[in-house]
Amino acid sequence: MMKMAKNGYTLTEILMVVIILAILASMTLPRLASQTEKANVSEGAGILGAIRQGEMAYRLDTGSYLSPASDADWAKLGLDNPNTGTPKFTYSVDGAGTGTATRAADAGSYAGKTVTLTITGTWGGDHPNVPSN
Repeated sequence: MMKMAKNGYTLTEILMVVIILAILASMTLPRLASQTEKANVSEGAGILGAIRQGEMAYRLDTGSYLSPASDADWAKLGLDNPNTGTPKFTYSVDGAGTGTATRAADAGSYAGKTVTLTITGTWGGDHPNVPSN
């Protein structure tokens, strides 16, 4: 009698592959999520840097800092209003020229966390991914 050749995989072999893939995915997904948030903070830091430059130029012209509240105010800093659309952060500037980026409410555990940039270039805030000075 001839033996029949085995074609395909058994259910046990397929389940083992699925289990191994699930273990690998559970190890990599948390790392990907933190990288995504670092990219979001990097984008916010870039916008804060542009706000700082605009505030410095505005102060040279007028002798004071601007706390932009409208599109026209943001235009005085040479910027489009970064708070339009669905931004990842809400941006504001105080009277001393310090820019603050507050994480949007839909950011999960990062919601409400802030990144600040003073006019002297010092980073601060309570977000875990604040850029270093």
